[in-house]
Amino acid sequence: MPRMSEQLPLLLFPRPSSTDREKRKPGWPHTHLPDPERQRDRLAPKFNILQSAFDARRIQLQAAAPNDDPDLVVVFETIGPVDKFIGAVKRTPGLEWLLEADEVDIEPDDDFFDIEEREKPLTGRLFLLGTNRQALSEIISLWSRYQADSKVKLDHGLGTWKGIFKHLRDVRFWGVRDRVGYDILQFWENHLACGDEAVRFEIEAWCFASQDKNNQAADEIKRLVTAQGGRVLQSALISDIAYHGFLIEMPADGVRRLLSDSPPELAHSERVMFFRPRGQALARPEDDDTRLPSTDVPIRTVSGVPVVAMLDGLPLQNHPLLAGRLNIDDPDGWESTYEAKDRVHGTAMASLIAYGELDGARVPLGKPIYVRPIMRPDPADARSPRQESTPSDVLLIDLVHRAVRRIFEGDGEAPAAAPTVKVINLSVGDLHRPFDKELSPWARLLDWLSYKYQVLFVVSAGNVSTDITLETPRESLSALSSEERSRLALSAHLSDSLNRRLLTPAESINALTVGAVHADAARFPIISTRYDLFPEFGVSPFSCIGHGFRRAVKPDIVLPGGRVLHRERLPGVPETTQVNLINSNAAPGHLVAAPPDSSGNNTKYTRGTSNAAALATRGAAQAHAVIESLRAGSPSDIPERFDGVLLKAILAHGAEWGNLERLILSSRPDITDWRKKQDFVARFVGYGLADIDRALSCTEQRATLIGVGELNDGDGLEFRAPLPPCLSAKIVKRRLTVTLAWLTPVNARHAKYRAARLWIKPPHDGFGASRMNCDWQHVQRGTLQHEVFEGENALAFVDGAEMVFKVNCAEDGGKLQEPVSFALCVSLEVGEGVNLPIYQEIRERVSVPVGLRA
Repeated sequence: MPRMSEQLPLLLFPRPSSTDREKRKPGWPHTHLPDPERQRDRLAPKFNILQSAFDARRIQLQAAAPNDDPDLVVVFETIGPVDKFIGAVKRTPGLEWLLEADEVDIEPDDDFFDIEEREKPLTGRLFLLGTNRQALSEIISLWSRYQADSKVKLDHGLGTWKGIFKHLRDVRFWGVRDRVGYDILQFWENHLACGDEAVRFEIEAWCFASQDKNNQAADEIKRLVTAQGGRVLQSALISDIAYHGFLIEMPADGVRRLLSDSPPELAHSERVMFFRPRGQALARPEDDDTRLPSTDVPIRTVSGVPVVAMLDGLPLQNHPLLAGRLNIDDPDGWESTYEAKDRVHGTAMASLIAYGELDGARVPLGKPIYVRPIMRPDPADARSPRQESTPSDVLLIDLVHRAVRRIFEGDGEAPAAAPTVKVINLSVGDLHRPFDKELSPWARLLDWLSYKYQVLFVVSAGNVSTDITLETPRESLSALSSEERSRLALSAHLSDSLNRRLLTPAESINALTVGAVHADAARFPIISTRYDLFPEFGVSPFSCIGHGFRRAVKPDIVLPGGRVLHRERLPGVPETTQVNLINSNAAPGHLVAAPPDSSGNNTKYTRGTSNAAALATRGAAQAHAVIESLRAGSPSDIPERFDGVLLKAILAHGAEWGNLERLILSSRPDITDWRKKQDFVARFVGYGLADIDRALSCTEQRATLIGVGELNDGDGLEFRAPLPPCLSAKIVKRRLTVTLAWLTPVNARHAKYRAARLWIKPPHDGFGASRMNCDWQHVQRGTLQHEVFEGENALAFVDGAEMVFKVNCAEDGGKLQEPVSFALCVSLEVGEGVNLPIYQEIRERVSVPVGLRA
């Protein structure tokens, strides 16, 4: 029998069996709705206003273009569920379905309220429809018939309109206040306050099904921008994600007119969906630029083709630690103006992916890393090194789209640059676009590309650096114990979550989003004025937090992002202590490769969720090596097309809350409801701290089985795991961990967005275990379901007993056109020190390797 500490290979599930998916009971709403008479009184004036506004806009347009029939966007705001509306829209002449979006936290009133809890916030939907004169006339005609008789029988396919009118809270046209939000107002005002002569920002236009309409929108936006003295620098149309974007440069006077009480025609254009700050990913340089002595170079060459791609700044490819390990692809020719001293962020991320932190074991990856620069130095930055960011003269969405397409399809006559890539690292985020309920175009792009190429994106959650106010008198920190300082810091940090939202594109539902914990392997001297305020392996003060889209678990996992120190900020008010984060190249943090200084020193310390994401990507490369070793023994059992989704499942499989739960909840005793406790912890750490090494191997007391498959709507696959006889009638602590991952197609015009909903109902009852960590409903909102169960009651079963893991698939946000790939990881284990041959008994009973079933 192997020793307890010996690492053993992963096991493959026996061939799964096909079945129908599990039927789920729909939830029934308990919302009070107005009666038809009340709806008539409420809505008749609104439809009259709609008609008057349309007529006024038509007269206005006819002055410039006789006989022009305006295309306006009408907004229907409903409360409660309205199904199959898109079918009715398609059957209404002149009406075009543009977008459906959730609306949450709606204040109840006398007309709409929850019957069981009168003050409970309501949920609803926004339906945004393109309409012309014919369509508006038809809508008003349908409304008139409903007013006269709420039970009227409408023509075939139009009956859903009665449900819309029944649930309708408001109807209006899309207007200036919708297009010009707080984010762009602040962005414009900040640039004007800085004295900028010109401002670059973005316009998101409505993306129509008709190419002619999209061309007309582009022509109109160009004309209206030019009328304000501006110009369109670039545009991009990606219909698959409903994106039509324009990069605009506008003189300051033009921006002032947009901010005025009487904005120009551009603000009123029906072609414009949103004005947005210019999308930009950037890497902030540290406050100091000191370097540390050179490190020994591991002797290990790379071979083979890349599995990992990195979209980042340009690394220093001739750095002693990186030479020969990077495949640089620079089709835009940025290298000639990218000075060595400026190649900071890409060098650090490449170092972490290739080696991990240099204070650790420093075992390099065996395959090269494909690198495509998407950031370059800011030419206007006078500092050294200069700040690296995505260029200001290109659309960020178009840049990333072209970069990923080049990897898998090529560019022009150039062949695919790295078609063997399975995981793409994105340790960048948009500081101007914190996630707020609706998915950003960048997140939608990653989701679409992830499914299209079956590739895993590993994305950093984002960093935020804010001062912390500690509830202790000024200049009293040094007299407190380290435990008391940590208690104060953690309490202050956890009480301020409003400004720590995920940075785009971290809300991407197909991506693996990685946050950070306060941990690293560095050793550093204690300096009296610098404080390590947070518990090691506790929450990180800079890591952005969730939730994700439709309250999905985000970040998915957390990994070490490096420790940070704080210093007291003086002077301050006497009653409290203000501390700020020290952004330094010195320890603590992760030791990484860096451009050399004048003395030849070429390493430094850094920290952030970028680091945590890079370590996750390194883990993905190591996991891929494990998959390849399994495939070598049975080539047909794990087809390569499942590698991306299997990596996603494996990276998350070793995650758990552990001590993080206690640390977080002990600082928020005011949260008493158990569901709110689970929800609060998940916002900060997702599924928890991931132990990737643990997920890549087994021990005699822990067996991990993996399987892959693909499913259509309505189908299910049953995977069976044998129960080890040694557990029968034993009172021992045992654990069951289940991870299901998939890459979903997306429907950017549907409120649910996620086209495929997969789920598994773990057989934990038969294992005698209770649910730990996340709530069972919470884990089914994204594309990664990870659950942990523990128990210790005695189980009675006979040899040959099995646990069944049924993976189910259902359409969610539209029709599924093809099967959806998924991966399943299941671990059974007993507590440390329990000498039971779990692995051996399961391995002996797993006789048939995993098979692919659809």
